[in-house]
Amino acid sequence: MTLTSNITAIVSGLLANIGELDNPDTVSRAAAAAVLPELRERIHERGEKPDGSKIGTYSNAYLRLRERSGKTSDPNVIISFTRALQNGYTLAAADNGYTIGNISPDGDAKVGYMIDLYGDIWKLSEVEQNMALIAANETAKALLNK
Repeated sequence: MTLTSNITAIVSGLLANIGELDNPDTVSRAAAAAVLPELRERIHERGEKPDGSKIGTYSNAYLRLRERSGKTSDPNVIISFTRALQNGYTLAAADNGYTIGNISPDGDAKVGYMIDLYGDIWKLSEVEQNMALIAANETAKALLNK
């Protein structure tokens, strides 16, 4: 006697969902999207490096330039003058999925200059790494539970 079962349909659906986990449009994009607002706030509003320390302090001459331009007199670096970098963030396709990119004019040159000056401030903080993992896990679970 042969029993009738829907096991093949269930396994086929599960395998299709598992295959979707490899698609960069799913898990890595969700992780990058979850991190982006926190990264923007940390660098451009709080002025923090990934370890939570201050990015740096402005020189007196640059601080005076900022003040003349109507910017804050706070000497702590927040990587924001024209807001082009912070407004130019985008999710960008990479070799292994998605990452955070920047489409502002001269964005690559500005980022490179800031890294040379202050270190890799765009490296993810521990909080941002956890946010990315949570988003990736939630996305993976949602795919598997389709």
